[in-house]
Parts: sequence; structure tokens; C-alpha cells
Amino acid sequence: MTEHIIRQQGAALQKGAATEDRQEKKTAQAAASAKYREDGVPQQELERFARFLLPKIQAFYQSEEGKRLFEEWKNAEEKTRKCQKS
Repeated sequence: MTEHIIRQQGAALQKGAATEDRQEKKTAQAAASAKYREDGVPQQELERFARFLLPKIQAFYQSEEGKRLFEEWKNAEEKTRKCQKS
């Protein structure tokens, strides 16, 4: 009798463990899919790329060449707006 009860408890534990495994897998899949944007690019990769690129962009626009090109761009935009208003 005792051996029978032990087997039943073991089977119940195995069934519970399998259910937990399936639930963990579903949770992991949901978390993984939430990390992807609509375009399929992982959010983590985009953030990593931004952390790499931002200091380079900032350095460029703080350089003399970057400042000059930005001024040229602003002047061109101002001319474009004036032409559109006329």
C-alpha cells in the first residue's frame, strides 16, 4: 500500500514538473518575442548600436567640419522654407 502511494505521489510530481516546464517555456517565448520590434530587429541590438553610434555623432557635430556642415544645412533649409512660403 505504501509503495502504491509513493508511486502515485511520484507520478503527480512528474506531471507537475512537466506542467511547470511547459509554462516556463511559454513565458520564455513570450519574453523573447517581446524583445523583437515589428521589423524583427531585437530591441537589445538596436540599443547596443545606438550606444555605439551616439558618441560618434556627437563628436562629429562638435568638430569644426560638423559645425560648418550643420550651418550649411540650416541655411539651405531656411531658403527652402522661404521659397515654399512665396
